[in-house]
Amino acid sequence: MTKFSKILAVFVAVASLAFVGFAIASSFGGPDWSDVMSAEYFNGYEISKSDGAEPVWQATRGSDSGQVASSKILPEVLTKVMDEIQQQNQQEVQDLQSREPLLKTRIDALAQKQVTDEKALQQHIDSLRERFETLAKQESDLTSKVTGSAVEARKIERQIGSRREDVFRLSQQVEELKADLFRLKKIREQLRDVDYQLKEHIDRAEQRQKLLNYNPPVPGK
Repeated sequence: MTKFSKILAVFVAVASLAFVGFAIASSFGGPDWSDVMSAEYFNGYEISKSDGAEPVWQATRGSDSGQVASSKILPEVLTKVMDEIQQQNQQEVQDLQSREPLLKTRIDALAQKQVTDEKALQQHIDSLRERFETLAKQESDLTSKVTGSAVEARKIERQIGSRREDVFRLSQQVEELKADLFRLKKIREQLRDVDYQLKEHIDRAEQRQKLLNYNPPVPGK
């Protein structure tokens, strides 16, 4: 017997015992009928008493106002109400029992689906964990690369700064060299002028020397 069947059996037993207790009380005890009618067991029914010399007790359903019982004796009315409640409970139990195989099949299917879903979910979790670890490693590698690039960039900046200073010094040297070349050009021009003048002086001196060394022939000799 399944757990569900056990619960239904207990429910039927409790309802039967309540009905038996009510029957015993009706036969031997003379219960307080006002307390009986106000019990939760009769919440779905309206029990009333007609006026007149021979009052009649009547029980109607609260759901559809249908009459359940009518009698001058209240216990008979209550007994019929109890019978209907008992029949309804048994019918509900039978309906539930008839649904039990279907419910069990659905429960088994859901349990199997839960196992499959849990497996798929665990695989998804493992996949996400691997992806997270991969991304974490990529982030670490990228951070290291960026850090290395930053260090290299600072080195390049220092080199650029140093080379800028070298370029500035070379620029100054180039300007000085240009100035020296300009002065050298002027000096060369002056030297050419001096050389030209010197050649003229040498030429004139040679002409003068030739004139001085010239001895014209004496006539008659």
